[in-house]
Amino acid sequence: MEAVKGQKDLADDNMKHRWLAMETVIAVAAGATVSYLLSILFDMPLALILGLYLSATVAALWMVIRILKDPYTTNKTFDEYFYQDRDDIRRYGKE
Repeated sequence: MEAVKGQKDLADDNMKHRWLAMETVIAVAAGATVSYLLSILFDMPLALILGLYLSATVAALWMVIRILKDPYTTNKTFDEYFYQDRDDIRRYGKE
């Protein structure tokens, strides 16, 4: 019974922070940038264009910070997997 409750708490915690998921951050930044570009294309008022430019810049910075702070880790190293698709430019000649 306690294990199920613990899983439910974990699921609830994940749902609380779902809006901070990496896909959401990238979608918001891309949406802000596309909105800014479309406002220029459709000749919107200058105040709206500048506001969208500011929001796109803030969203891009938020995305960069969120990606850099992401706790994702991997056991692959750069030295082992450097250009693994091209044998002629692999690091240290490893194959």
